[in-house]
Amino acid sequence: MRTSPRPDPGDDPAGLLLLRGPLPDVSAWVRRGVVPATVVPMQGWTAVLPEQRSFADPPYADGTMLLAGRPVPRRLGPALGFWVLDGRAVITVQTRGRRGIRWVVWEPERGIVSPPGLAVAGPVTLQRLAGGGSRSELVEILHELYVQPDRLLAAVVAVLELPGARLLLDSSGVTDLPGAVPVLPAPRQVGYFNDAVRDAVALRQELEA
Repeated sequence: MRTSPRPDPGDDPAGLLLLRGPLPDVSAWVRRGVVPATVVPMQGWTAVLPEQRSFADPPYADGTMLLAGRPVPRRLGPALGFWVLDGRAVITVQTRGRRGIRWVVWEPERGIVSPPGLAVAGPVTLQRLAGGGSRSELVEILHELYVQPDRLLAAVVAVLELPGARLLLDSSGVTDLPGAVPVLPAPRQVGYFNDAVRDAVALRQELEA
C-alpha cells in the first residue's frame, strides 16, 4: 500500500480552523485525516492551521480544500473555519446541535453569494458561535466588495474577537507559538484514503464502460 511523500516542510499553512475541543483530541482527529497541520491552543479555542498540500494523491492534494470540507466530530465542536478557496473568502460553520457544514461564501466584486447545494450560515450564527464581537461591524465587513479575501477573513476573525486573525495574513512562525504541535497524518489513514479513491475511480470507469 503506497502513501504519498511528506509535503515540503517549507509549505506555508493555509486557512484557520477553530474548534472548542481540547488539543490532544483535536490532534488525534487531524492524525486520522490526510492533511498535515499545526495544532495550537489559543484563548479557549484549539486552532488547526493546515499545510497547503495534503498527503493524498491528486486530485485530492489541496490540503486547505480537504480540511475545509471535513466534518468535525460533535464532541470537538462547535467549529469555525476561515479559508481562501479559488480566490473566494469562505467561512465554514459546524455546531454541536446540527449535522453538516454551513457556509459563508464571499467573492470579490460580488460580495456574499449562495452556491447551489450548500447550506448557508448568517451573521447571527457566526456571532453566537464566536461568543462575542459586533454584529453590525461583521455585516459591514461582509458587505465589502473590493478587498483581498485573506484580509476580509482576518477582519471577520478580529471583529468576532476570535484568536488567529494575523495568521491568515502571515502564518510564518506558527510552529513557534506557545503549545504548538505539528501533526502528521497516520500513514495507514493516508493509505486507506488513497485506496478508496482509486477503487471509486475504477468502479466509475467500469460502470461508464
